[in-house]
Amino acid sequence: MRSTAARRSICSLLGIAICAVLLVPAAGRAARETAGVTTVSSYCDRNAAQVFRPWGDLAYYARLQNGGLENGSSPWLLRGGASVVSGNEPYLISGNRGDSHSLLLPQGSTAYTGFVCFTITDWHLRFVMRNVGSSTGALRVQVVVPDFLGGLLTVLDGGTVRGSGTWAPSPRILLPLTNVAWLIGTRAVAFRLTPVGRNAAYQIDDAYLDPWKST
Repeated sequence: MRSTAARRSICSLLGIAICAVLLVPAAGRAARETAGVTTVSSYCDRNAAQVFRPWGDLAYYARLQNGGLENGSSPWLLRGGASVVSGNEPYLISGNRGDSHSLLLPQGSTAYTGFVCFTITDWHLRFVMRNVGSSTGALRVQVVVPDFLGGLLTVLDGGTVRGSGTWAPSPRILLPLTNVAWLIGTRAVAFRLTPVGRNAAYQIDDAYLDPWKST
């Protein structure tokens, strides 16, 4: 009943016609795709830095909790063979020269970050990545959005990114405008990363969220 009430609150904001198209299938799909993900708490890092400045990105980013995978896998949820491995991105953008691990996502795997504080002005997710599988493979990024009461409501598509066999920053990942309405009232989100394509596999490190809309 409470989940239904929350969705009705969203409907009052978005309009009946939009809700009829978007909300009806969302709950069941989200339940299947995010089983095991918890929204008990979210991580809020108020320290932001221009970590991608060497690549011309002047935005200030805050690191996701254990965004460099240096403390095991927690609070990430790893499935389908995803694992923390030795080997760090070479730029050491965190500033910690002792960093030595990253996340391996083989074909068929999925990784969820922990929930992170979010406001409607947060637009850009970015991390360092390299392709360790097929050259045609891509990495799909999705956003897990809880409802107002902490239940899992839906998964939004953030698009796909591609990389080469050399470590490099990902493109800035920005939710399409068609998905922004889902974020009204949202205070925390998590991110889901999945290799897509035959023999697709990626290695990622140092995941950051731009805490202010800079462009």
